[in-house]
Amino acid sequence: MTPQPLLKLFDAMFHGKYLFEQFLTLQSENNYSQVRWKSRTIYKPSSTLKDFHAFLSRVLLDHLPVDASVSFAYRRGATLIQAVEPHAKSRAFFQTDLERFFDSITSPLIREVLVENQTPVADLTNHLEHILKLLTVDDKLPIGFSTSPILSNACLLSFDQRLAQISHERGWIYTRYADDIMVSSQDRADLSDAGTIIEDCLAVEIGDGFSLNPAKSKLTTIGRKVKHLGLVILPSGDVAIDRDVRNRIESWIHFYLRDRAKLLRIFEETPNQGMEEGLERLSGLVSYAHSADPDYLEKLRSKFGTTVIDSLLHRSAQ
Repeated sequence: MTPQPLLKLFDAMFHGKYLFEQFLTLQSENNYSQVRWKSRTIYKPSSTLKDFHAFLSRVLLDHLPVDASVSFAYRRGATLIQAVEPHAKSRAFFQTDLERFFDSITSPLIREVLVENQTPVADLTNHLEHILKLLTVDDKLPIGFSTSPILSNACLLSFDQRLAQISHERGWIYTRYADDIMVSSQDRADLSDAGTIIEDCLAVEIGDGFSLNPAKSKLTTIGRKVKHLGLVILPSGDVAIDRDVRNRIESWIHFYLRDRAKLLRIFEETPNQGMEEGLERLSGLVSYAHSADPDYLEKLRSKFGTTVIDSLLHRSAQ
């Protein structure tokens, strides 16, 4: 695609719905609301900012490279199980995650990624600072913007490539799903310095803004229950959704169809939760099954009916 001025790309997408001047003058800080969820702040963009994010994704962010061989989150068609299956035949596993993942991705890093990669926007440098303000909150990647997941993968590209190369040289297998990292090998001793290697890769490629979460860093071996992303690697080398999760999904759907009163009592065991909140949890679990293991979702469709499962999926997507 021949690069075009941002104005031309804007008009081609919106066809007069918005003026380019509206895009250039929009103040991001006046176009989102904040919602507290557990210990996090979720930023919900206004309808206008949401439309502008969709525009930026289409003409700019969707063209940024990612390492699809090791990074599986936020990619169309990628599933949780694809991030776990490469490790299925390993015997030892180092798991960790990145602390304050989105918060660690800042405007300078995003700017560098946008400038270094070729995009369809011919005059990107003229609008770069304004685009950065539309994509960030307080110069950090916010949770809740549709653009944040795409940017996170692009910003970690060089880290992914470096750790993938080191893993190849050492005989490790490496995958990343958002902030969750796993490296595996046939021998536990091979992974004794895995945490240090990962931190070194982060420091060299991205700087010192990232750190590993020590509370979630662990080295395990096959024979124990190896859980990652809600999936279990079995001693046989098979990967499956954790039995506890499957039992919960299937029992809740059974009661949803056969005994709503019983289902309500189950939901009410959680404080401040009624039927509506409980069904949101159930639909979230079905959505998780959809992304984690499409084969298992088909089993649910066969057992409970396509209409029921798809209605729960639709609820979670709303």
